[in-house]
Amino acid sequence: MHNLLQLATILLLTTTATAHAQITNPDNLVAPPPKPPTQSHLPINAPPADLQWLWAFTQPAPYGRADDLRLDPRFQDLLQSTFKQPQTMWGSGEKKPTLANIIPLFLSQYGTITAERDRILTIDGCVPSFCPAHGLLWIDLGTPNPLLVFAAVNWTTEGHATDEPNANYELWLFPSRNLSPDELPIALTESIAHWDARLAAAHRLVPHIAHAVLIEPNGSPYALDPQLAGANTIAPQPDTATATGKEDE
Repeated sequence: MHNLLQLATILLLTTTATAHAQITNPDNLVAPPPKPPTQSHLPINAPPADLQWLWAFTQPAPYGRADDLRLDPRFQDLLQSTFKQPQTMWGSGEKKPTLANIIPLFLSQYGTITAERDRILTIDGCVPSFCPAHGLLWIDLGTPNPLLVFAAVNWTTEGHATDEPNANYELWLFPSRNLSPDELPIALTESIAHWDARLAAAHRLVPHIAHAVLIEPNGSPYALDPQLAGANTIAPQPDTATATGKEDE
């Protein structure tokens, strides 16, 4: 009997120890929860994070090498992957060119590249033979996920010819990610104002912006106050550089 009791005690202690070991090991209680997959909060058309190669095109200062940049395959790929919004400001008929395809056109003539604050790049120019249509590509490289905005100006074709002082123009902003229409980045609006100042100094057309619109990446349009977007900070002036074929540099 003593031996039986001793055996029963040993079995009880062994069972208890095993149960305790199981309870103190959470991996043996339930299967460990699966790790969530890595998620990206970037929009589908987010630009690549590494755009440092763009800096090389700012040299030689102060005008850079805009023509070389427009022809660089990396720049073409950047535009195609970033700017997928529909556009209605250029072209006619049902098959209008894509936004990514018209950006280089709007930067072609008088193209310059400037750097601001060691983080902002701007590339500007105009459509050959029709500088009333002109563009500015604004790039903020100071954040882990660069923000790109293409700003385009085009004549409204209503009321006055392009060389008349009362001609009206439209400003279109195409950002690479959603922006608040009421709180555009200050650096962006300042660059748009500086853009007009450079146009004035070069005796090029400084337009009067009658309407401004923000086109989000999904194509949603939002009306903007032109002045809050940085436009109309300088009095309109006609384009004398294009008429003479010269520009002050």
